[in-house]
Amino acid sequence: MNRTVIVMITVILVMTGAVSCAGKQRGASAGGTERKPGIYDIYCLDRDENTLKSYEYESGVNDVATLADDLLEQMSVPHEDVNLREVIRDFGIANIAVTDEKQLILTVDEGYAHLDPTREILTRAAIVRTLSQIDGIDYIQIKLKDEDLTDALGQPVGMMSAADFVDNAGDEINAYENKELTLYFADADGTALVKATRDVEYNTSIPAEKLIVEQLIAGTEAGRLRSTINPQTKIINVTVKDGICYVNLDSAFLSAPDGIKPEVMLYSVVDSLVELPGIQKVQFAVDGESNIALSDTCSLSTVYERNLDIVR
Repeated sequence: MNRTVIVMITVILVMTGAVSCAGKQRGASAGGTERKPGIYDIYCLDRDENTLKSYEYESGVNDVATLADDLLEQMSVPHEDVNLREVIRDFGIANIAVTDEKQLILTVDEGYAHLDPTREILTRAAIVRTLSQIDGIDYIQIKLKDEDLTDALGQPVGMMSAADFVDNAGDEINAYENKELTLYFADADGTALVKATRDVEYNTSIPAEKLIVEQLIAGTEAGRLRSTINPQTKIINVTVKDGICYVNLDSAFLSAPDGIKPEVMLYSVVDSLVELPGIQKVQFAVDGESNIALSDTCSLSTVYERNLDIVR
């Protein structure tokens, strides 16, 4: 497929009204819009390349990987409307792979690394928004050659879904803000938790629940506190539904730092996440599997609630 692609640093995304192929104005987010099967929104840039728009495209393809290739091809084709700019250009797509876990891995070549930051942000959002409409695809990951994509702060981007990009009316992209987080780290003995606060400059389109997990993995250097999670741990995805936060991490999570009890590791995540409004419980998974026991009393198949008894 002869095309170029762009990836993004997560940001509050400005999604303005988009132009359809027929010229009709429509919202840039098609969530909840009823339409006949085979119709997809193709996300593109506006003429000034500072917001996203979309137009409708009909595909007769059913195979997931082939459909993804088809939609990406459309994202590389110049539109007849001169006010719309294709997002896939200036670098190539090396590979498209679909996993059994409903994940699509998109590998791009070295040209991607030279994208302008704002355009990279918008294009990554456009790719995720477009591909996540496919039945059978829940998450999209973009890799730069053989490396995991990182954002402007050097944090792994990991798996993305359409929910990771926040719609905001307006004409401005606000990349970073400061936020005070409540986090729970281990005490000096590794047997209890201690409540701490941390001011973080963060990318505003990263969900707060994912930001908290990232900060716990980053750990602490405070003298009286200890990190609770292996710093090699990678986030696969963090989502919230019906008050439950689903935290899916890779296998490095199973190797706790020396002296940190399994329950301390787990509840550092649980108690930190439950500080957020709308989260009451946490369900863990490692590489998508929850049928794992860390100890006789700590099984990942358990849905965990706040535990203040472990906090001193």
